[in-house]
Amino acid sequence: MTTAEFAARRFWDKPPPQVRALALGFFYWLAFVLVLEPGNVMGADGLLHLKQETLRILGASMLGMAATPVLLAQVRRFPVEGEGWWRNLAIQIAATAVTAAGMIAASCVLACWFLTSEHRPLALALREEFEINWSIVFFSAGAFVAIAHAIRFYRRLGDAERPIVPRFLARIPVKDRGRTILLSLDEVQWIEAQGNYLALHTRTGTHVVRESLSRIEPQLDPAKFSRIHRGAIVAMDSVREIISLGAGDARLRLHDGTELRLSRTYRNQLRMSSRAG
Repeated sequence: MTTAEFAARRFWDKPPPQVRALALGFFYWLAFVLVLEPGNVMGADGLLHLKQETLRILGASMLGMAATPVLLAQVRRFPVEGEGWWRNLAIQIAATAVTAAGMIAASCVLACWFLTSEHRPLALALREEFEINWSIVFFSAGAFVAIAHAIRFYRRLGDAERPIVPRFLARIPVKDRGRTILLSLDEVQWIEAQGNYLALHTRTGTHVVRESLSRIEPQLDPAKFSRIHRGAIVAMDSVREIISLGAGDARLRLHDGTELRLSRTYRNQLRMSSRAG
């Protein structure tokens, strides 16, 4: 499969959010026009009038689709929950009114350009359309915004109820013989600080990466890795036994025979990691 074929299949399987938003807007406004004027197409007299009505309805739907990103952007920018919701609500009402007015103005201009049945002067068309249709277009745009707010609210409610699963580092890029490989941390037995570098010790060898313990430690799963002193982190699965040295210090012996010092400062942390595992 070529890259273009893969991208096309991925596009159709799961379209980008922008495409889904435009499709939602098109079908919403198409339904709005058909519900508002259900008999226009069915009652069109002759093929010419049928084409004109179909063109007008599709044009109105596409005009609503073009306004959809504007309406969704104001929903994201001015949420009507939390502190200051009343101010955001007022802004949304005003913005929706302006958007509705812009849609009516654009529809009049497009009708004068493309519909042969449109014989009114533009100024007259604007005045009549605003008198007849502004309130219903404003209501429909407001209903669309309300639906978008409801969807956003229930999504946020679901996210709040869903437990947060932390994502820890699973692989790390290392250079090996002139190439970069992704080393699985499941292969790492212990990590040693060496100045500005880290030595990742595995059963098959040691890999050196430019990183620090303080930066990599928060990215490691605490159920799998534990800090044992200022300059080392150990994989819990690699520890075979803990040998007490007295005064709180101890020595770790790994399965391959490697022995590492366990500082009293990190002994409790090691115990908690072993229980979590």
